[in-house]
Amino acid sequence: MKRSIAGIAGVVGMCGAVQGACAQETITLRMAGFLPPSHYMVTEGSQVFMDEVTRLTGGRVEWQYFPAEQLGKATEMLNMAQLGVADVLEVAPSYETAKWPLSGVLEMPGNAYSSCEAANAFRALGDPGGIIHDSEYAPSGIRVLTYETMPPYSVHSRVEIAAPEAFAGKKLRPAGAGMELSVSALDAVGVKVPSGEIYEAAARGTVDAVMTSFAAAKAYGLRDVAKHAFTGYPFGQGSVFFSISEKKFRALPEDVQSALVEAGKVAEQNLCRYMDDLEATEMAGARDEGVEIYQATDADRQAMDKTLESVGIDWAASVDAQGKPGTATLEAYRAALAAGK
Repeated sequence: MKRSIAGIAGVVGMCGAVQGACAQETITLRMAGFLPPSHYMVTEGSQVFMDEVTRLTGGRVEWQYFPAEQLGKATEMLNMAQLGVADVLEVAPSYETAKWPLSGVLEMPGNAYSSCEAANAFRALGDPGGIIHDSEYAPSGIRVLTYETMPPYSVHSRVEIAAPEAFAGKKLRPAGAGMELSVSALDAVGVKVPSGEIYEAAARGTVDAVMTSFAAAKAYGLRDVAKHAFTGYPFGQGSVFFSISEKKFRALPEDVQSALVEAGKVAEQNLCRYMDDLEATEMAGARDEGVEIYQATDADRQAMDKTLESVGIDWAASVDAQGKPGTATLEAYRAALAAGK
């Protein structure tokens, strides 16, 4: 999929002799990602971001867009941003735990109950001056423009899980390294399965349950084999960040920099609202298709908080041991969530 293309990335045309002439010429930027162009995170996120940048700059910024790993694998996106292979890239922090361990705070349980709640809180940590930006993104030479945080994951299972203690002994596919800690704390057995093999693993009984959203469960076809779901407690969430190298960002005219920042916020809010609404719709759809959904009670949530209390503490301590502020980040994230309520 290519959107308006005016040439290779950079400034199109020669700068005039008059000072400031370059600022008025067309700029073509390259955006790369790993999701297919039909995915809602593209249509409601990436496309919205690019369109908004173009609108805010009066058409001066045009885009080349390379989705579906056309320029590189999902696991290579951060490195590609650092090398300048493209200008803005869709980076999944879960693939970058070695470079960005602090971003794993999003995978900690018991925190955000919606996509927008998580995005709003995390932005306070990831923007310049925030603890994660200063400790993680700036040292990587990266500016994050958009924090796409998915709705908190539920558990979709072949067998009924209707109480916190019912997780014990179940074979559970987590959705990230941070969530593996939660699986262990629940006395479940973590089973790593590639996303493209989730349906087959559930159908064969390789896993009893999968941590994912209701929207993703539908996309994977899980409703056919996972006739139960446990929801109402946030097990953490995945994320995709629109990222640009700080070097490239600072090389752009100031008004284009401002447009990128503002468009990032617009796309973020558009997508988080869309995903929160979609999650509610897909939960209702699952129920209509016969999936038995167990909604965690207040007592369940208190029990889960107690059981999983050590997860965040252990995660933070492990990141502290790497010389990064894991404990301070967890505290800052929870404070930002509380401030947004």
